[in-house]
Amino acid sequence: MNKQQGIKLSAIAIVASIAIGCSSTNPTNAPQVSPEGMELKKSTRSTVAYKKEGVDFSEYDKVQILPSGVAFKKNWKRDYNRDQASLSTRVHDDDVIRIKADVAKLFDEVFKEEFGKDAKFPIVDKVSSNTLVIRPAIVNLDVAAPDLKSAGNVKTYASDAGQATLFLELYDGVSGEILARIVNVSVAGDNSYYQWATRVSNRADAKRMIRTWAKTLRTKYDEAHMPKTH
Repeated sequence: MNKQQGIKLSAIAIVASIAIGCSSTNPTNAPQVSPEGMELKKSTRSTVAYKKEGVDFSEYDKVQILPSGVAFKKNWKRDYNRDQASLSTRVHDDDVIRIKADVAKLFDEVFKEEFGKDAKFPIVDKVSSNTLVIRPAIVNLDVAAPDLKSAGNVKTYASDAGQATLFLELYDGVSGEILARIVNVSVAGDNSYYQWATRVSNRADAKRMIRTWAKTLRTKYDEAHMPKTH
């Protein structure tokens, strides 16, 4: 990830933290109107959603999904390593880079899979009229028990794989106008009991969380294209 992408993700993380921070303490604290003029449509302890007034998503019959960005929770590596007694169980820079790349790849695969199930709404590489652009990012990524290559035979147990914040924006493909913004905090693999955390289990938990996000968005997109009843 280049410096410009890093700065952009940092800005997204700040916005997401503010939005969720407001809603987690008092849902009514979330601004009723976003800086871009979108209206607040949902504000709960885990989700904040804004939408441009008057936008008709049924007009969009093509989807472009931009590559996702991933950013860890601030000071995640430092805080995680503080609790590790052995050097072999500590996180290194290459671990952070690998995890970010793995999560981004998984996110892109799952979202494209969900939106590619119906050829009626094709996924396109280039925008044209009636193209909905989806710009996704995962911020505040907090991995509870990362499976590290350097950890040897050490086993790590955790009650969940961690948590992450989805920061998703929808744009008009031609004008570039923002149409909606969704911020959602989710826990991956919340089992309420401790189990052995591995790269395989972490991936499975993350995949379920991402698929839930993708299915929710796809359901809303499909609903927008259903015939209007009077």
